[in-house]
Amino acid sequence: MFKKFLAALMAVIFFTSAGTVHAAKSKWQPEVTIGLLSGVNEVTLQFTLPCIMKDIDTKKQIKKIPNSQAITIKASDIQTSGVEIRPEKDDLQHLHVLINGKDYFGGVKLLKRGSTMTVINIAPVEEYLRGVLPKEMIQSWPIEALKAQAVAARTFVLKNREKHKKDGYELCATTHCQVYSGVETFPTTDKAVSETRGEVLYHGGRTVDAPFHADSGGMTESAVNVWGGNVAHLQAIAEEDKHTQAWTVKFTVYDFSSRMGDAFGTLKSFNLSPLTIGKSSNDRSTSGRVKVLKIVGTKKTVQMKGDEARRKFSLPSTLFEVNIIGDEVVFSGYGKGHGVGLSQYGAKAYAEKGWTYDKILAHYYKGATLKKLY
Repeated sequence: MFKKFLAALMAVIFFTSAGTVHAAKSKWQPEVTIGLLSGVNEVTLQFTLPCIMKDIDTKKQIKKIPNSQAITIKASDIQTSGVEIRPEKDDLQHLHVLINGKDYFGGVKLLKRGSTMTVINIAPVEEYLRGVLPKEMIQSWPIEALKAQAVAARTFVLKNREKHKKDGYELCATTHCQVYSGVETFPTTDKAVSETRGEVLYHGGRTVDAPFHADSGGMTESAVNVWGGNVAHLQAIAEEDKHTQAWTVKFTVYDFSSRMGDAFGTLKSFNLSPLTIGKSSNDRSTSGRVKVLKIVGTKKTVQMKGDEARRKFSLPSTLFEVNIIGDEVVFSGYGKGHGVGLSQYGAKAYAEKGWTYDKILAHYYKGATLKKLY
């Protein structure tokens, strides 16, 4: 009895909250498609408004779907390349959908993939950002930091809309793109999205790439040292607050040598210049991040790029030094993430000093300007 009561209560909350969104004034905005599930045989959907299912190829109506009614669609039910489900009359921004019980903004696209299907969320960009922002930045942080993050996230969306084109959608829901798990909103993050609505970063007459990371460790990195190719607005920028997040990662010499493979032998030494943030050398970039690490073994010597070492040994960043202490290999460094673009902890620190979001963005994306697209 209690489970039935709880289910009924959740349904009331779900449809009441969606109705509140419906009451908001309608304004045009772009849409984005986000891949949620792949290789599934069936999915259960429940919509807050009456919807229409259409063939994505012919655009012909297949059937109407009443609101509040849970329906299960099997991959075997789809006889075309896919279907799309949108509101029958209302704007997409007024629609919510439960996908296997999880609340999402907008509608749904189901793509047939052999005997299975891919489940895609079709969301208005601003509503999508309301779900993204609490996942990318702590909602209790200063509003100006949250607004800077909102602009960076929106710019990322509109710049990278073909990132998963081959998969049949635009963005994924993981850190490969931006973390998104549907409706998860807070007053502060909603405010940050609303007060920067439609604003993106421009440089050279076009929307720019606006990458961001958790913590620079004292200085951001130039894009050329991470992904290759010089990008005018993504240069190394010194921070006022250095060494925000110090970290240490340890391995035994045996374990480290094993990770290098049988042909490597046993670790003997490392060849890497000392770490000084903001000082470059042959093996370090302008920010001090490792470009090349020389690892000497009993059988061979390996030269490894800093980013490769970061992935191979699960290091938080490439702003590190490494030493052999007794029978341990000790990596120690600062920061978290690739280091390019906006530093989230840096944005927080600047906001606490009284910086506005536009000043924060101008600091991290040199030469880029804010532009309101809609």
